[in-house]
Amino acid sequence: TIIPRGGTGGVTWFLPPEDKSYTSVYEFKDVLARAMGGRIAEKILYGDDGITTGAGSDLRKATEIARDMVIEQGMGKKFHDDNGGMVFDKITHSRPYSDATAKAIDEEVEALVKEASKRAEIILTDSKNRKSLDDLANALLDKETLEEKEVNEILKNAHLPESARLHK
Repeated sequence: TIIPRGGTGGVTWFLPPEDKSYTSVYEFKDVLARAMGGRIAEKILYGDDGITTGAGSDLRKATEIARDMVIEQGMGKKFHDDNGGMVFDKITHSRPYSDATAKAIDEEVEALVKEASKRAEIILTDSKNRKSLDDLANALLDKETLEEKEVNEILKNAHLPESARLHK
């Protein structure tokens, strides 16, 4: 929907197609690329200086997911399991790892977000996807809110370019 919801100018909700307990690195990376889509679309359409505060939430969400991947899920080179301790302990104590580890974690998070941004840009700038994306934007301007079936119909001819694929 492009109807403002709370502090957002619009929102996209993704419901999982099935109940599942586990998420792979590939799935997380796809979520990251989707999360960065709005920000990258603004960059493509309006340039680096045309990115709005609305895209800031995209960056925050992607960073939060990437940090969770690295720290909590152990999907990076550096990780720290910080599930223990009470909330008061977490508030009053500094992080339980060194500055060097924190720097390495930050670098991995940044790399994941940059990879996601690049993948989103490849998808959004692919000439075969442009008509589908324009049709989706026009449908949203016309109806303001679209259901899954409507979005799927509009995007039925969109594709994932080979250079944005994570695996074959």
